Amino acid sequence: MKILTIFPVAILFGLSSASVNAETFFEITAGLGSFALDVDQKRGQQIEDDSNNANLSIGAYRMTSDKSAWGAVVDLDYPLGREPELPGSGKMTSLRVADYWYRLTEKTSFEVFAGFAQFDWKKKANGYFAGANYRYNLFGEGSGLLLEAKYYQDLAYDSPEGDDIVDGFNTSLKVYFQF
Repeated sequence: MKILTIFPVAILFGLSSASVNAETFFEITAGLGSFALDVDQKRGQQIEDDSNNANLSIGAYRMTSDKSAWGAVVDLDYPLGREPELPGSGKMTSLRVADYWYRLTEKTSFEVFAGFAQFDWKKKANGYFAGANYRYNLFGEGSGLLLEAKYYQDLAYDSPEGDDIVDGFNTSLKVYFQF
């Protein structure tokens, strides 16, 4: 099943599982980041590649207290100026199915999350990821900057040399807007 078809189901489940009086909010983020990917081939070479990427995400959250929320988020990462034969030229689509947001102070908050990812390079490789971010309300309540780190693990696909496994980090700086 494609990751994007799971998103509406995850949103509905997350929004219906919290109390009826809870506040719901949505968020859009956009930014620039960097991938550091390793591709291990069972009967071939190991490829390491660093690349820059643009990213966009959209999510829905349900407040569980006045300082915390649970949500579901779709992340899209697109390569910037890459040669097609390099791993960094692949597109990453991720679904955060467990996303916990917590407000530390009036201006700061953080998020921890985990979910499923699909890396589209030579073929579609499926696996999982986890990450965290730190946010600072810079433009007013519900908008600002965030610094994010994610680790992708066991994104696997079949190749002529055997199974290829893609692992790696993604770090990014983003702007966010909640509504």
